[in-house]
Amino acid sequence: MNLIKLVILTILASLYMSIAQASCQFDLDIGDDASIIEEKYGEPIPMFPGQGMLPIPAIEICPEQKLEDIAVEYVFLENKLAAIMMKVLNDGVTNHSEKLLLLNYVKKTYGNFDTGPNPKAYNSFEVWDEGQAIVVYKRMINMDNIIEEELYISNKEYDLKLGEFYNKLEEGTLDETEQ
Repeated sequence: MNLIKLVILTILASLYMSIAQASCQFDLDIGDDASIIEEKYGEPIPMFPGQGMLPIPAIEICPEQKLEDIAVEYVFLENKLAAIMMKVLNDGVTNHSEKLLLLNYVKKTYGNFDTGPNPKAYNSFEVWDEGQAIVVYKRMINMDNIIEEELYISNKEYDLKLGEFYNKLEEGTLDETEQ
C-alpha cells in the first residue's frame, strides 16, 4: 500500500512541476497597477505621453524556460498593465529565432499549431482569442530579412485601449487628459 501511495505522490508531484514550469510568472495581470512590480524591477520607461514600457530579460521571469535572448516588455497605459510582449532579440548579425525557444514555449503554453515540416521556416502568425484573453504569436521576416518573433498577451479591454491610443498618437490627436 505504501508503494502505491509513493507512486501516486511521485506522479502528482511531477505533474505539478511540469505545470509550474510550463509558463512564465509575469507577476502582474492585465489591468494591474505598475506599482506592484516597481520595487522588484523599477519604474516603467516613458515611451509616449501616458504610455510606458518596462523591459526585463525573460530569463528573470521564466528561469525554468531558459529563454535566453528574449525580452519581456510590460506595456503600460496610465500606469495600468495593458499588454505583455515577449520578443526574440534578433538583429542583422544574430538570429536567435533559429533556436525555436519562443516558438516552442508558445506551443507548450498556448497550444500546438501547424508550423509546417520545417518550423525554422515558419513565417506567419497564430491568434488565440478565447474569452477575454487575446494572445498573438508572430514570426515573420521583415524587409531587412530579419525575423521578427514575438508574443503579444492582452485582453479585449486593454487591446482596444492600446489600439485607440496608438491611433490617436499616429493622428496627433492625444488630448491633455491622456498626456
